[in-house]
Amino acid sequence: MAKHRGRGIATIEYPTGMNQNGDPSQAWIKVKPDGRIDVFAGTVDIGQGSKTVHTQIVADTIGVPYEWVTMDVSNTDSSPICTGSFASRGTFIGGNAVRFAAERVRERILEIASKEMEIDAADLEIEDGEVVAKGAPDRKLGLADVAAAATWTHGELLTGAGAAFKPYSTVDDDTGEVDSEPHSAISYAACVAEVEVDDETGEVRVDKLVQVYDVGRAINPTLVEGQIEGGALMGLGLGLLESSYPYYPSVEHRGEQFGAYLAPTLEDLPDLDNVILEHPSADGPYGAKAIGEMANNAQPPAIMSAIHDALGVWVTEAPATPEKVLNAIQERRAPQRDGKRVVYDDQISIAAVSGNRGKGGDGEGFLLPDE
Repeated sequence: MAKHRGRGIATIEYPTGMNQNGDPSQAWIKVKPDGRIDVFAGTVDIGQGSKTVHTQIVADTIGVPYEWVTMDVSNTDSSPICTGSFASRGTFIGGNAVRFAAERVRERILEIASKEMEIDAADLEIEDGEVVAKGAPDRKLGLADVAAAATWTHGELLTGAGAAFKPYSTVDDDTGEVDSEPHSAISYAACVAEVEVDDETGEVRVDKLVQVYDVGRAINPTLVEGQIEGGALMGLGLGLLESSYPYYPSVEHRGEQFGAYLAPTLEDLPDLDNVILEHPSADGPYGAKAIGEMANNAQPPAIMSAIHDALGVWVTEAPATPEKVLNAIQERRAPQRDGKRVVYDDQISIAAVSGNRGKGGDGEGFLLPDE
């Protein structure tokens, strides 16, 4: 009996966004008289960091400090519509909506500044909250002054609306062809798992995960890495511990309490080596693509491949519980001979369970009739 080490790899691709009768996200932005920015959007932050990323997109697009932007995603009555915070669409589609709205606001700011500074709007730019003449950095006007002039001098409200929409793709039932791309972009990822497997207990321990993700553009690298590491823990559970509902063959096999559902903890987390690749999407906000759901897809198959590398057997159904690992080992060790199964000394427990121990000695097997 021994512990064996193995390494496995898995690669995946994942579509960004969704397409079910269209996929809209909308945003509305206004500039207050003091130059601060209010954003009303429908994408709700459920922990994925969309509020932070959208704030970054708005601030960068308009040209103001991050702290000047306030996101309001708290009320569906006051916020524009969003299909939902799912389908790996928050940064891509929701981010495009706030970007489009911010571009309109930037245009309106430059229009008012052009009047105040008597400079063509095309010759102005916004940097760190100030409207500056291109090539003449000494000629500038603070955004608060521009917003005040819009309110008190010109009687205008600086606003902008944006909408990102993925049209519905019609499918030809006969050929399977679609009239437009059903997704917005494709993300790619790979995972290498290093495992240690105990061939006596069937226990699998994942020691290390090397994970590589193409996210288009990492608008917030810290949040991207957080999603990768959170996905790694989820993938670890899917690969080794978690049997999803409904249980087979019936729901009676499901645990009655949450405590009966096995899930990994931080104690189970292996060493993580995360690599972020950036191959920008032509349509994404600043080139960004998806990272959300795909973060837990590659670990289970990588772990299964690593188990095979360690033991030479395949566990063909996730999760790879100790029982399944031991069953796979036993099936490999059970050769067929003339309709009878030969059980060797190192598997004497199998013969004992069958009730057919028979004669044996060093190197001598036991013949069991097929059932």
